[in-house]
Amino acid sequence: MALMTEEQRWAFELDGYILLPGLLGAPAAAHATPAALAEHPDLLAAIDQLAGGELPLWYRAAYDGTEGKEQEFHTTKFELDRPSRRLTEEGQWANDLTVDEQRRLGYDTTSRPDQVCVWGLRALWAVGDSCVVVCPASHKANVQPPPSMARAEELGATERVQLRAGDCLLAVATTLVGAAAPGGSLQECIFCDDSRYPGGAFGHGAPGVDSWLDELTPARRALVAGPPRGLGHDGQPLSNEQQLAPSLLGVNTRPDAPDHEEVWFWDLRGYLALPGVMDRQWLAQCNAALDSPFAEASRRPVGLSSSIVGEYPEYEGCSQLIAPAPGTRCNEERVSQTWTHPSPFSDGFRRMIDNPLVNARLKWMIDPGFVMTTCYTIVSRDGAAGQPLHGGWFYGAGHNYHFRDGQPRTEQVNIGWLLQDVETATGDGGLMLIPGSHKARLPLPRPKQTSCDMPQVKHMQGAAGTVIMYTGSTTHGVRSWRNPNRERRFVNTKAGPNIRRPEREAAARLGVSEGGGVRG
Repeated sequence: MALMTEEQRWAFELDGYILLPGLLGAPAAAHATPAALAEHPDLLAAIDQLAGGELPLWYRAAYDGTEGKEQEFHTTKFELDRPSRRLTEEGQWANDLTVDEQRRLGYDTTSRPDQVCVWGLRALWAVGDSCVVVCPASHKANVQPPPSMARAEELGATERVQLRAGDCLLAVATTLVGAAAPGGSLQECIFCDDSRYPGGAFGHGAPGVDSWLDELTPARRALVAGPPRGLGHDGQPLSNEQQLAPSLLGVNTRPDAPDHEEVWFWDLRGYLALPGVMDRQWLAQCNAALDSPFAEASRRPVGLSSSIVGEYPEYEGCSQLIAPAPGTRCNEERVSQTWTHPSPFSDGFRRMIDNPLVNARLKWMIDPGFVMTTCYTIVSRDGAAGQPLHGGWFYGAGHNYHFRDGQPRTEQVNIGWLLQDVETATGDGGLMLIPGSHKARLPLPRPKQTSCDMPQVKHMQGAAGTVIMYTGSTTHGVRSWRNPNRERRFVNTKAGPNIRRPEREAAARLGVSEGGGVRG
C-alpha cells in the first residue's frame, strides 16, 4: 500500500475516519472470509500509518512504575477486539455508546498535542455496494450520549459516504457510524490496542503479579486491581449518568438549562447556527443604516494583504474561492467599531449586545461573566476578495477550546450576523470554516492560498437574520463575493471571558493611577 499523504493523515485526525477505496475487487470482496478481511495487508498497513507508533508509558494507566523495567515506551499494536460481524440494522449507530467503552476504545485527547493517540479502530468493509452514515469529528466528542442517527442528520452533523464493493472505511472506534440502508453488505472489524484489555500483559493483570492482591479486602482489591469494566468499586453496575455526573451533561431541570443537542453539536463541530434571530424590522433597521450617507462615508476598504496574494501577485496558483474578480484588486470594506457610532445609525447594531438568544448560549460557551469585546460590519461588493483560512491552534488564535468541569470553555466566540441571504448557488461568498478544527492537532496540509479548496471546508449559507457562532480556534475564512445583485453585509461581534481586575476598573472610573495617585 502506498504511504499515506500528509493530507490523508490530517483528514483522519480531524474527522476520525478515512475512505480506503478499491482494496479488493468486487468479486473478491463478496467471497472474502471475515478473517481474510481482518488480516488484509493494506488495511493493516493503513492502521499502522495512521495510528501506530511508540508512546511513553507514563501517558498510559498500564505503566506500573517498576524500577528497571524496560517500560519507557509502548509500541502500539492493534489486535482484533471481538469477532467480526455483519451490520444488519439500518438507521442506528453501530457503536457501543456506553461511557466505559468510549473511554477504552476512544481517541486520547490528553496526550501530547503532536501525536495522534487512538486506542481502537473500526473497519467497515463493503462486500457489496453500500452507504455509511458518518458523524465527522465525533471521536473527540465530550458530550454523551449523542443524538440518534436520524436526529444527527437533521442537525446537519453527518455525512453519507458511498462505498463500492471492495472499499473499506477506516474510522476511530468511537467515531459515530452506521449503515444507511438495509442489506447486510457491511462487514465490521474492530481493532483494539493490546494494552487496553483488562488483565492483559501489563500492570496488575500480569502473570505473577496478582498474588499479593489476594491478601487484600474485597474493597481494597477493587480499588487497586479495578472492578470489571462497567462496574463501580462496590461491584454494582455503573449507568452512563453515574459516569458523567456531576456535570453540565447530567440531568438539569433548570429553566435556563442548555439544550443538550446544542452543547453536543457545539463541542463536536465548533460552531452553532441560529436561524431567525433577527426579525424583518430589525434587519430593515440595520440595512437602512448601511444605506445611509453616514455609512458610505464611514466605509473603509481593507487592503489586499500578502496573506491573500501571497507569492502570486497575479493570483496564479491562488484559489479562486478567495481571489478578487479577475483583473481587479477589489476587496471588502468595513465600518469599524459599529457600536460606537452615534444614534440613530448604531441603534440596530447595539441591539446585538444584549440579545437574549445569543447571550444564553454565551453563558455556557464561555462562562456567565462573559463580556462583549468588539463589533465591526463587513460590506463586500461584487468581485470582492475573501480571506484565506486562519484561526486555530497553528494560526495565531491558540488552542483555547477546553472541556472542564463538564462544561465547554473557550477564550473567544465569534458571532456573525447575516444581514443579507447567503446562497452558494447565486455566487455568494462569505464565511467558511472547517467543522471540528477547534480540536485539531495537526496543521493544515496545504498553503493558506489553496487550503480553502479542501473538501472539509464548509461554506456557511443562511437566510438573512441568521446568527452563526463559532470558536476563535475553529479554522475559518471568507469566500470572495460573486453576486452582482446584492452586497455581502455581515456584522462580526466577539465575546470572551471577563479578565479585567475589578480594582483596576474601579480605579479607572475614579481617575486613580495604579500608583495610588489621582490623575490630573
